[in-house]
Amino acid sequence: MLENFETVGEWESDAEGNKVGLRRIDMESVMRHFTTFDGPVLHIGSKAADLDTTTRWRRVFAGKQVIGIDIEDGDNVDYVFDITKNISGLRKKTGIKQYSTIVAYHLLEHVTNPFEVAANIEKLLKPGGRLILSVPWVQAFHAYPDDFWRISFSGLRQLFKNLDFEFEFYADGHEGYAYQLTRNGIPEHSPRMCNLEARLFQLRFEMGDMPEQKILKKREDKKIQISKPFCQYMACSIVAVKR
Repeated sequence: MLENFETVGEWESDAEGNKVGLRRIDMESVMRHFTTFDGPVLHIGSKAADLDTTTRWRRVFAGKQVIGIDIEDGDNVDYVFDITKNISGLRKKTGIKQYSTIVAYHLLEHVTNPFEVAANIEKLLKPGGRLILSVPWVQAFHAYPDDFWRISFSGLRQLFKNLDFEFEFYADGHEGYAYQLTRNGIPEHSPRMCNLEARLFQLRFEMGDMPEQKILKKREDKKIQISKPFCQYMACSIVAVKR
């Protein structure tokens, strides 16, 4: 159980006095919580790359069996396997039918059919097993090898209908904190609550106040302003349990 959340703010939202709020907890505490999860662990998209050069998940699950798979060979990859394919091929390679924990960080945006991948993940997860997943909600295009989707909490619930969501949070660009929206002190990421995103996380810039665009540093007169509102990078992240 995660504790020690810090309240960032709380506001009355309607005539009945319901309060909406935002709270956060440092990601070090979240990672310590993950260390209590059982093995074996399957890390999908495990190749050490720009987004994860430190093989942190093997450190998080030190002493437990961790299997890393990726579509390309490289550091931190135990088996080359495409998670969009029939999972019988992975089971033959590893000798493991199901996993107690599956990690899928920065994965679903790069597959052409996230529903297909979600179904494979559910099949590979033991009953009572946990999925740790994060997908960008706001981020620039990044090709590994391509980039297709941005997925909300509502979208994740559609993808993983056979899992119960135990913990949901927004992650910032540095993954320093996990943020949760609350209603009357209880975490909630329903459509009515996620409608608050624009007022909580979005910034507005007038032309003269825009931050630096490095590629146009020498052409201040050519800054590109697509819109005044700007939302910083954030990811929708979950821990979900298979029924």
